[in-house]
Amino acid sequence: MTSSPLAGQHVLVTRPAGQAEGFRALLEAVGATVTTAPTIRLVPPSDPGALGRAAARLAEYDWIVPTSVNAVRRLAAAVSEADSLGALVTGRLAAVGPATADALCGLGVAECLVPPAYRGEALADEIVAATGPESLSDSRILIVQAERARPVLRERLVAAGARVDVAPAYAVEVNRDVREALREFIELGRGDWLTFTASSAARAFVHLVGAQTGGALVAAISPVTAATLSGLGLPVHVVAATHSMPGLVDALVASAARPGRLAATHGHA
Repeated sequence: MTSSPLAGQHVLVTRPAGQAEGFRALLEAVGATVTTAPTIRLVPPSDPGALGRAAARLAEYDWIVPTSVNAVRRLAAAVSEADSLGALVTGRLAAVGPATADALCGLGVAECLVPPAYRGEALADEIVAATGPESLSDSRILIVQAERARPVLRERLVAAGARVDVAPAYAVEVNRDVREALREFIELGRGDWLTFTASSAARAFVHLVGAQTGGALVAAISPVTAATLSGLGLPVHVVAATHSMPGLVDALVASAARPGRLAATHGHA
């Protein structure tokens, strides 16, 4: 029983297609039944050439900062096209979390700065600390991220004196194909957990089916995502202490282990 702490728990995963499987595997390893319904899909940004142009000038940047695994994947393709892999693997790299850093390591990057808290604010602070406030005023930084992503990372670096370019790697749009799957999960009232690993997935969920849970508990990967969910009118029952997919699984397991937790907040076992 201890090896399957989420046995009998039905979890909805809203991550994009192609990224949900790792999360599904982690959940199934602890006994959960998983339904995947990617509420967002990734599409080319409005200026699809911006990343390619940045990749061709990669050696000009003092810091290269992709903010997600998806950003790394698209940066890798642009770097390959521009034949600038050498500039990438010898540059100073920073990533918002360990999954993004691992993706960079897979490209041959030996070292990557990762903040202790996986948020844009913390990443900006770490870059400032690693560079030095005086040196940062002479630094050029490339941020590779989703179009219309949170601007806080760029704003903090600019405020510290850096010259910052942002290259949108992809855009996010609502995946309407999963509306019926979401409605079924909610209306049948058999789900135990709704999980959200990004604010964009949370916004898309509410766009598709409204702020309803069907009695399921809501779990967020980070305080940023939790704040988005709350702002959309959804209750948040669990926020991962470590802002990663393994951290979110750990949070679900810890919640399930608390006596009376599920029985008190959810209508079925």
